[in-house]
Amino acid sequence: MAENPLITISIPAYNLGSYLPKTLDSILKQTYQNFEIILVDDASTDATADTIAKYAAKDNRIHAHYFQSHEGVSKARNYAIDNAKGDVIVFVDGDDLLEPQYLEVIARGLVDPSVDLVAVGYNWGWRGGSGSGNQFREVSKTNAYASINRRGGGFGGYTWNKGFKLSIIRDHQIRFDESLDLAEDLLFVADYIFVSHRFLFYPGALYTKVSRSNSIIHSATWQMRSKEQVVRQHIDEMARKIQP
Repeated sequence: MAENPLITISIPAYNLGSYLPKTLDSILKQTYQNFEIILVDDASTDATADTIAKYAAKDNRIHAHYFQSHEGVSKARNYAIDNAKGDVIVFVDGDDLLEPQYLEVIARGLVDPSVDLVAVGYNWGWRGGSGSGNQFREVSKTNAYASINRRGGGFGGYTWNKGFKLSIIRDHQIRFDESLDLAEDLLFVADYIFVSHRFLFYPGALYTKVSRSNSIIHSATWQMRSKEQVVRQHIDEMARKIQP
């Protein structure tokens, strides 16, 4: 991979109101500037589309796309995968905040051709997944799987604290499951880890998860939770397959 890889930032946006500008501002202030943003408005009914158009007009690295009907985050992220020009892709939620070094650390870790994935620490209330130190740590495939189902440390099963190589995603046709409203990120990470080999974790908190009362994680139905449990069981089965 090039010394300064192009990073594609995928952002689905649906009725994000005042949150989206803060997210975009935190991206534009990154110490690492070789990036593009694929920003998908998922048929918002508030001013989100106007905010996207405003930012896209100011910076040609921002590529706006507008869904005509509400399709969900998985379809928006798959759109980004299909249209990304980068070497690396990160998946940012449009109401969260990035520390200035977020992209720089991910790029630094993935420059090594033997590294397939880089995860960073994060702040999320009591769920915080950060630690001390500013050095990368190796994470075994076994521990990565354990962390996906919340039995490990800060590595986690989230997509937003990780940088992925697009070549691996495309070579293995890894997609977000558009039938899922919950746990689609866990399944994507598990599928990616299954075909990958080397993983790094940077413990410093470089991503802040902003909790909203109307977010999907707070309004999940019984049916969504039921599907989530099926996903977690599938991930456990995948983990057993990689045991030595």
